[in-house]
Amino acid sequence: MRKSAWLDVWVIAVSQIVSGSGAYLALTTLILTLQDTGATGLAVAGVTVAASLPVVALAPITGRLADRFDSRMLMVVAGVVQIVGCLLLSFAGNTVARIACVLLIYAGTALGLPVRAALLPVMVTEEDLPRAGAINQSATVIGSMFGPPIAGFAYHAVGSAPGTLRWAAVGFLATVVGGLVVRTRRGKRMGDDHPAAARAPRPPIDRMLKVVFIGLAAVVGAISAVDVVAVFFVRETLESSAQTYGLIMATWPIGMIAGAWGQAKLAEKAPDARLSGWLFGSLAITAAGVVLLAAVGSAPWMVPIWLAGGLLNGAANVLVTTLVARRSPVANRGHVAAIMQAAVQASLLAGYLVAGLALTAHLTPRTIILACGIIAVVTVAIISPWVRAAARSSELVTTPVLADRVPQPQE
Repeated sequence: MRKSAWLDVWVIAVSQIVSGSGAYLALTTLILTLQDTGATGLAVAGVTVAASLPVVALAPITGRLADRFDSRMLMVVAGVVQIVGCLLLSFAGNTVARIACVLLIYAGTALGLPVRAALLPVMVTEEDLPRAGAINQSATVIGSMFGPPIAGFAYHAVGSAPGTLRWAAVGFLATVVGGLVVRTRRGKRMGDDHPAAARAPRPPIDRMLKVVFIGLAAVVGAISAVDVVAVFFVRETLESSAQTYGLIMATWPIGMIAGAWGQAKLAEKAPDARLSGWLFGSLAITAAGVVLLAAVGSAPWMVPIWLAGGLLNGAANVLVTTLVARRSPVANRGHVAAIMQAAVQASLLAGYLVAGLALTAHLTPRTIILACGIIAVVTVAIISPWVRAAARSSELVTTPVLADRVPQPQE
């Protein structure tokens, strides 16, 4: 009986923590530099968009690469691209060049994401997949938590943005090392007869996954606008300090880690139909929480709502990861993972844009949050019958896609 390759799971997790910290260190350092040099809000917005755009724009390419080429080679290439982009960023002298370097860094990220997502189900058994997903989710969150504060201290300690950015480039070495150390592999290196390397016509995405991606993207788009408005809501509407804002924001990632591990145990033996129900149940509660957030009168009341939002976010991520792994053909997992990540990132960008326009139109933060919550609730209500229908159809399928998996080659 095949055992899960937990060492590989942890190697990937550690590499994600270090490289993720490097990515946020570079991005935060650049934003601090722009602020110090008197750059416009448009420049900061351009950098933020540049950090998300490659995942969306390159999804068809990165997904195909993840399915057709050796995973080890792709992870090394992704890390090298990130390192080169970060080193070039340390020499960039104007906003356009800096945005181009950020695009290059996150092009490497866009390549690495589907490769890791497709590797995870090959590393572990079906029963262990939710736990592996929780480890992966925790690593992503921890990396995002470490990067910004490190940037704040390093920016002043090192004394210059170029010096800090060169240290950030060192963090991306973790992607290269992770790719070289991990023994589990997939892709063309395994041979042309291997499912992950075959050039057979790509099968259509599973119906349940289509529904999940569409519903998830729609709800995330509505809720993500709150991220842009939150600082104005806390500082201006609730008249609280910057420290209070920072503490409130910190509760979300803490909740994400707890939610991921709590959901991992529940999801181990649950059928796909139940997982999809739990997913949209968590989205419905999150949407209701956003509506409740609009009624908050003081900052302390935001803490339980924000923490609950993080818990539900972490649980939802594990559910999506498990569904994608179970219901994607083994030869097509990279493509499906890239499409899912692109859908979520595109919806995030749309939400940020709408929130920015709403603030420009002088709508109050409370009004924007309430509108976001109502839209999210309505979206879940519209999508839910579609989800139930897809779940009923999935129950008729007796052979799970995950059973297609072949023994993982080791080296």
